[in-house]
Amino acid sequence: MSGNGPMEITGAESLLICTCMQSNHWPLCDGSHHTLGGEPELIRLDKSKTYYFCSCYRTKNRPFCDGSHAK
Repeated sequence: MSGNGPMEITGAESLLICTCMQSNHWPLCDGSHHTLGGEPELIRLDKSKTYYFCSCYRTKNRPFCDGSHAK
């Protein structure tokens, strides 16, 4: 990942995705919800695929990158 580009994830079976929008590692949960409320979303992934997660907050397909950072 560089700048506002997507976060590439390969080989993961599942991830906890931030839903409170307070994580310092968005879109990944860093536990901020414990003090601010909210719960992370567990998403299941296919280990053999590569996924691109939004790191700029602009996507309309949260948590996945839809290329909005380039517009």
